Amino acid sequence: MPTDLMVRFSRKQWKDCCGKGCKKCEIAQTYIGEYGKKKGLELLNEDRAAAKKGKAPKKVAKADGKKHKGGAKKGAKKVGGKGKKTAKT
Repeated sequence: MPTDLMVRFSRKQWKDCCGKGCKKCEIAQTYIGEYGKKKGLELLNEDRAAAKKGKAPKKVAKADGKKHKGGAKKGAKKVGGKGKKTAKT
């Protein structure tokens, strides 16, 4: 069962986590701070295993309920991509 702390971190952060509770890992320190060392590391490893399997819950939507539409910003030019091929002279 994933904890609510699991959604706070990105997939890249989970991928970089070793699960040993090292001082440089933000994820491990958050779990230890929230649940204590023993229980925190147990929950961390359970959530880490779920994240590796791809069973991580989706991140919570924005507070205003609007989704990001993506795309280019106003005035930005599209660079690269599939376009007309021109003959070299």
